[in-house]
Amino acid sequence: MTQYPDFPAQDVLKAVQQIVGEQHVTASLLERLNNAVGIHKMYLRKEELPYVVARPADAQEVSRIMVYATKNRIPVFVRGSGTSLSGASDYRHKGIVLNTSRMNHVNVFPERGYVEMGPGRRCQEVMTILEGAGYFFPMHPGSVRVATVGGVVSNNTSAHVIDPRMGKPKDYILGVEAVTPTGEILNVGTKSLRRPAGLDLTQLFVGGDGLFGVVTNVRLRLEPLPKYAYGVAFFEDGRPAARSVQRMYQERLMPPLFLEYLDKHSADPGFEVQGLPAPVGPLILFQFAGHTEADAKAQCEEFLAITRQEGAVETVAVTDPDYWKRVWTARASSGPFAAQKAQGLVISAEVVSTVDRLVEAYDDVVVMGKDMPMLGQLFPNYLYGHLGALSFHPSYVLPAAWPDEDRAAAVAEVFRLESELNRRYETCGGEWGQTGRRVAFYRQRYGPANFALIRQMKAVFDPSNILNPDVLPDE
Repeated sequence: MTQYPDFPAQDVLKAVQQIVGEQHVTASLLERLNNAVGIHKMYLRKEELPYVVARPADAQEVSRIMVYATKNRIPVFVRGSGTSLSGASDYRHKGIVLNTSRMNHVNVFPERGYVEMGPGRRCQEVMTILEGAGYFFPMHPGSVRVATVGGVVSNNTSAHVIDPRMGKPKDYILGVEAVTPTGEILNVGTKSLRRPAGLDLTQLFVGGDGLFGVVTNVRLRLEPLPKYAYGVAFFEDGRPAARSVQRMYQERLMPPLFLEYLDKHSADPGFEVQGLPAPVGPLILFQFAGHTEADAKAQCEEFLAITRQEGAVETVAVTDPDYWKRVWTARASSGPFAAQKAQGLVISAEVVSTVDRLVEAYDDVVVMGKDMPMLGQLFPNYLYGHLGALSFHPSYVLPAAWPDEDRAAAVAEVFRLESELNRRYETCGGEWGQTGRRVAFYRQRYGPANFALIRQMKAVFDPSNILNPDVLPDE
C-alpha cells in the first residue's frame, strides 16, 4: 500500500479554508465519518478518517486543492453520494474529501441540443428537470434518488436502462470539464451534436472510475422523451423468464428501456409494502419506448406474446399508472425492502451473461453461495436484476448481529464468486465499475498487460498517486 506523510489536521484545515472559505470545509467528526463510509461499513477505521471535508464551488477551487494536495502528497477522495457497490468508496488513507455537492448546476440548452450539469447534482433531480422539458435522462441507477451525476459518469453506468436499447452515458456525453490530479483544468469533447472522431480525452473521464481527474461539468446530448408502454409477466420458475429474454434478442425484437427480474423471495417484501398480492413466483417487468404510444404498445405486446409462449402463468399489459408505480417500486427498492424485513445489511454481486448462456447463468446464480462458509448460512439468496441487460444481482442480507470480521468474510465470498462466474462467461460487470474490490477480477479477466497499462496511465495523470488511491488499490 502506498504510504503518505502524516500532516497536522489543523494545518490541512487552514490551507483548504483559504481555498474554499471557512463555511465550505469542516473537520467535524460526524462529517468526516459521513463522507468516508461506504456500503461496506465494516472496513472503516477511525485512524484512516480524512483530515477534512471540502465542498469546492467550481473547477478553479478544485484545481487549487489538487495543486496543494499534490505538492504535499495528501490523498484526495472525490465524494458524491457514496453509494458505490464495488467498494470504491471504502477509504483506507487519511486525506481530503472533495465533496461535489456545491457543483450542482443544471442548464438546459434546447436550442443547442444539450444540457450541462455539475457532478454533485442528484440524478433524480436532473431526470425531473429534463422530463419537465420533454427529454429523457439516460441514466437510471437503483439509487437514483441519491446517486449523483459525477459517480454515474465516472462509472459510465446506465444501471436499469438496457444497453442495447439506449447505450451507456458515454454515448450521450459530448464533453466534460475535468481537473487533473496536478491541477490542470481540461475542457474536452465538443459543443456540437456530432462527437469527435479520433482522439478525445472525454473517454478517459467517462468510465475512468475517478482515476484520471475530477469531473466538474458534464455536457449531455438531449434525447427526446418517448412514449411508453408497460408490462408484467409472472412465472412459476425463473428459467422461462430467461428464455423469454433470449428469444427477444434472437428474434430481433426491439429491446425495451427497462426489463427487470424479481424472484419470489425478493418480490414478497416489496409487494407487501406496496399493498400488492404476493406473486405466485418470479416475475419480469418491462417498459417499452416508441415514437408513438401505439408503437410502444405494439413492441410490448410482441414481447408479452413471447412470455406466454414460454409459459408465463399471467401477463399484464399495464395501463394503470398507480399499479405500475407500485410494481416498479417493489423492484427498484427490492434490496432495501429485503434488508428491512430481515433487519440486516444487503450485499450484492453482479453476474452478467451472454445471450446464448442466459439460462445457464440463471441456474448458476440461483445456487450462488450455497456451499460457502458464510453465504451458505444465508441461503437461499435474494435474486433480482436487469434481466433484459443479461445482468443478475444475487444478494444476501448480512445479519445485524454478525461481527465485522464475519461480514468482511461474506463480502469477500461475494466478490470471489462474482469474479468466477463473470470470467466463466467472459463478461464483466456493467453497472458498478471494475475497480475497488473488483481489481483482482480485472487483472484476471483482462490479463497483466492490460492492468499494467492502466497503472501506467494513472501514473501519467497522477504521478504522486493522490487522487482516489483506493479506487485502484495496491495489492
